[in-house]
Amino acid sequence: MKDGLENSFKEALNNFELPYDAQAWESLNQKLSAKKWYQATQIKWSAALMITIGITAYFVLVTAKTKVQEEIHATTIQKEKNPATTPAKIQQQTAENNTGKTTIVVEKMTTITGDPEETIIPNINNFITELIPHSIPKIFDQMDLLGLTDQAVPNEEPTPSYNGGVAIIDFKNRCQGETLQLEADKRHDRMISYAGKELHFSYNEAISLKLTEPGKVTLTANTGPYGQFEEFGSFEVSATPTLNINSDRTLNYEDGLPKINIQAEFNEGQITWHSTYMLSDIVGKNTEILAFEKGFAIIEAQVTSANGCKTKEKEMVNIPSDYNLLAVNAFNPQSLDSRNSRFMPYALTIRQTPFKLIVLDPDNGGLIFESTDENNAWDGIDRRDGKLVPSNKAYIWKVVIQHPIAGEKGEYRGTIVRM
Repeated sequence: MKDGLENSFKEALNNFELPYDAQAWESLNQKLSAKKWYQATQIKWSAALMITIGITAYFVLVTAKTKVQEEIHATTIQKEKNPATTPAKIQQQTAENNTGKTTIVVEKMTTITGDPEETIIPNINNFITELIPHSIPKIFDQMDLLGLTDQAVPNEEPTPSYNGGVAIIDFKNRCQGETLQLEADKRHDRMISYAGKELHFSYNEAISLKLTEPGKVTLTANTGPYGQFEEFGSFEVSATPTLNINSDRTLNYEDGLPKINIQAEFNEGQITWHSTYMLSDIVGKNTEILAFEKGFAIIEAQVTSANGCKTKEKEMVNIPSDYNLLAVNAFNPQSLDSRNSRFMPYALTIRQTPFKLIVLDPDNGGLIFESTDENNAWDGIDRRDGKLVPSNKAYIWKVVIQHPIAGEKGEYRGTIVRM
């Protein structure tokens, strides 16, 4: 009974159909049309929103690029003015769009060495990732965006380059004994062939080479198209003349003047002389020092050969005493030797120069004797009373030379004692 009732209900439900209402379908169709219009409008607003976001992002990017360029430029100028060590810095930039604020962190660090050329490039990938949504494609190259393409990037030590000239060198001929000085070349290795040797100098190395031997000097450098060494220039090293100087080291009074003879020996060229004392000649193989004053005379000889090379030699000569006309300090009127019985400075007897000799009393300054003739020597007689002056007393003498030679003083003084 129960099963039959259930089957009756199932059959009734399966065959049940609602009656068709045309007005109801029309109302439903109007509602569906209104929903489709709303959906189209929503799509338009979404597209406009996306365009607005894109335009805003573009201007934000340009603004950020300008700010970063200005900061990098300012930092570069500051480093050039003050290359001192600066601590690491982190600067932040904030860009806004119509959806809110986005914080952009650009890390810009300076090295602790203080070198203005060593700059670590900011972390651009993080900047681009934070600034531009993943749905918007990157429309600028990262380096161009931040204006970093012209910034200095630290390089390693420069390597030799084959294209470019070696530093300008004067390849004129040189003389033995000179030193070849070349500044460092940052782009080339250099090789010098000289005196049977090949000397290698790496790039960025200065050259200082003493030219001790005559011969040819050839300079090569790795200037070839593949870095191979090629000859850049050459010059000749000429031999210098030989020179030796010698001195007698003793005073010579042959003509009444104090002289020391100097001789030179050399194989070629012309010689010139220089000294701290007066010289009798400044050219020629021989010369003489005029040794008027006590001290040390430095004499230098220089020989110049036909090729322009020069050789110098120096000598130091001791002058033991001052020149004082070779005058003695005592005489004896009773001596049988005429050279000792009268007083006259010996140099005046052989110099043949005009002079005036006077002898004075040291007690009162009275004039005892006067002469202008080398043959008229003082015999010890006081002209004031005609008597022989007292013995063992020092009298003052003075000589005035009318025409002294170069380097000579015009007045001499001394004392003389009558024995």
